[in-house]
Amino acid sequence: MNATTFQIYLYLVKIGQPAGPRDIMRGVNISSPGVVHRNLQKLMDLGVVDKDAYGRYAIKEKIAFKGYVWFGRNLIPRFILFSSFFFGLLIVEAAVLAIRMVAREPVESSYLLLTIVTALSAAMFLLEGFQLRKKYSKA
Repeated sequence: MNATTFQIYLYLVKIGQPAGPRDIMRGVNISSPGVVHRNLQKLMDLGVVDKDAYGRYAIKEKIAFKGYVWFGRNLIPRFILFSSFFFGLLIVEAAVLAIRMVAREPVESSYLLLTIVTALSAAMFLLEGFQLRKKYSKA
């Protein structure tokens, strides 16, 4: 599935109702109706989109994409979920550090190292998630 087909599929999932080719063309910001028809035909061949009697297209079923997770009508890269987990850990670690500093207790160097590794992990997963998301989005 190419980027345009992917964008059309995501648009149909997000709107959650049948749409005509011109609506899809405007929603995905494609300038040619021929491109929309060609990509809709690909989606119909895959069996994930149906065409009704009025010439409108609707999602037949959501499909799984490698590296992504569905949240309602949104497709999120898994790396972004991993990143949010590590950001959550980082918030807890930062709170513990703040409490220890306010209480003037010593902070072990291993704990500081753990906090740095958590921050780097969160940042790397977030960057990877954005790169994966950008791969299929229009520039």
